[in-house]
Amino acid sequence: MKVIVRTPARLHLGILDTNGELGRLYGGIGVAIQHPRLVLEAESDDELVCEGLDAERVSAFAQRFLQRYPLPHGARLNLKASIPSHVGLGSGTQLALATGMALACLGNLKLTVPDIALTMQRGIHSGIGTATFQYGGFVMDGGHRIAAKATGGSVEEPPLDNTVPPTLFHYPVPETWWFVIAVPNVAPGFSGEKESSAFSSMPKTPAWLAEKISRLVLMQMLPALIEEELLSFGQALTEIQRLVGDCFASAQGGRFANSVSDMLVEYFLNLGAAGAGQSSWGPTVYALTEGESSAGQIEHQAHEFLNMHGGGEAFRVHADNQGAQLEII
Repeated sequence: MKVIVRTPARLHLGILDTNGELGRLYGGIGVAIQHPRLVLEAESDDELVCEGLDAERVSAFAQRFLQRYPLPHGARLNLKASIPSHVGLGSGTQLALATGMALACLGNLKLTVPDIALTMQRGIHSGIGTATFQYGGFVMDGGHRIAAKATGGSVEEPPLDNTVPPTLFHYPVPETWWFVIAVPNVAPGFSGEKESSAFSSMPKTPAWLAEKISRLVLMQMLPALIEEELLSFGQALTEIQRLVGDCFASAQGGRFANSVSDMLVEYFLNLGAAGAGQSSWGPTVYALTEGESSAGQIEHQAHEFLNMHGGGEAFRVHADNQGAQLEII
């Protein structure tokens, strides 16, 4: 038996609440995109063998899974296609979940996506990667409960419950909407210890700011998505990005991760994009527009911009409304 897992990359569109006074932290919004994609093939073997792309990382995730769920046999894992690491497209969570899903299938284990995420230690701050893996499309998660007697602060991140953030909402993105993705050749975004340190050192967000972000999501962004009102959705997205960027400015040195990403966001908006922002810690920046013609024009301009600012990659893509796909041969 051969198992093939295909997963989409994701754009993280923003965190909702870094205040925590209501007993929960973070929460977020995001969207799965059709490219780049991760493709992992797996089949039973006498021992654990990892080959193909990023074999060491695959092996580390596989061993973590097998420590929790030992299989009666080994497995051969081959990563055929990958998502670029540490640029804001969610590569780590997608690879961890794909590895766990493949091994669970080989072992005939009836595990849920949250079960696998907990085993792989994903979703520590955000549930967006897990939700896009499971559902695709646009997703929103409800963050983590703060452990009893913990309070938010600027010196140390409060302890959080050991669960995957609940998915509060998921919905397909209209087929006429396009994202133009630009990945400049600059320093990678935060991950691992750097990410944890950044969350720990951030000042507590004022309640009014978290409330404003949540109101924009609930009363503008979500209705606009359901009613397919691109301009209203894009306006909410851009404003949320600015507010969230201000929350994280102390950690990343500004509203966005670097000067090139900052300029790109404004450049996209000046080109007529309905909305624009930075995915996660960057440096990936995206523009939202309607129709392939408009997306193609913005993509062309993005290439020219990147060529004048150190290089990078730009492409246009639809949202992925399917999430991870499992094929058994």
